[in-house]
Amino acid sequence: MSAVDLRGLECFVAVATAGTVTAGAEALGIGQPAVTRQIQQLERRLRLSLFHREGGRVRLTAAGRELLGPARLALGRVDDVATTARALAAGRLQEVRIVATGTTSDDVLAPWIATWGPDAPQPSIEETGVDELVDALRAGADLAVMPTAPPAGLGVRRVAELPVWACVAPEHPWAGRGVVDLADLSVADLLLLSRSFHARRRLDAALDAAGLAVEPHAVLNSPVVAQALAASGRGVCVLTDDPRFGLVPLPIRDVDGRPVQIRLHVAWEPGHHAEGTLARLATELAQFTRARYRVPGLPDEVP
Repeated sequence: MSAVDLRGLECFVAVATAGTVTAGAEALGIGQPAVTRQIQQLERRLRLSLFHREGGRVRLTAAGRELLGPARLALGRVDDVATTARALAAGRLQEVRIVATGTTSDDVLAPWIATWGPDAPQPSIEETGVDELVDALRAGADLAVMPTAPPAGLGVRRVAELPVWACVAPEHPWAGRGVVDLADLSVADLLLLSRSFHARRRLDAALDAAGLAVEPHAVLNSPVVAQALAASGRGVCVLTDDPRFGLVPLPIRDVDGRPVQIRLHVAWEPGHHAEGTLARLATELAQFTRARYRVPGLPDEVP
């Protein structure tokens, strides 16, 4: 609908509500001739007579009565668009769409969102594979939380460095250890995730750097099932998920004595209308994650 049509609808609704052209013009803050002209143009465009003219007053025709409700609804929607546009221009978000892997969604994002207040944006979390996170961000997501380094050109905040755990049942001989060496791990009965999981890729990289090879006892596509098998005494599962089923999580130490970890980042598209809000959310996520996991080796303040 053109701007003339919208102005005509405004005049029509104002006059119908006020009962006279003069009162409708005063409500709109424009001259009476302009209101009369807009209504006449609207009637010609619609090929309908909207008012009975009775001296100085007007009365809606049957067609005018039918049109009044939809006209008010249409103008209300235009007002909604204007209000939303002003909010967007001010950098506010009504909704925030976040993409992440399943582990990050369950263990990091869901607990974080549980702390949000009612005035925060409405969040939605979409799970996808590690290799699809950047594509999902560029396809319209607001934030991507990823365990790999984001490509150049994105807005980025480092969230935390999280350990890759070797999880064992409480009865396992390793349960009393504070840490597991990579060399010991390489000869254990390993319950590994498939290579679509970044935890597996990070473990493989550490093993390769140490010149170690492993033959997994089982390869699984579910971290929960891997932990269930470990809890039943069938081996050691390696993942980044929070432990379940009473498992004991042990950090893994590489041949140089360094922990095997993944570095979690949050990224967004530069130039996003709410870039400031996204950067603030990224900072809050980093602060929450570091407090929740008390990750050693990182400063308390977010860089």
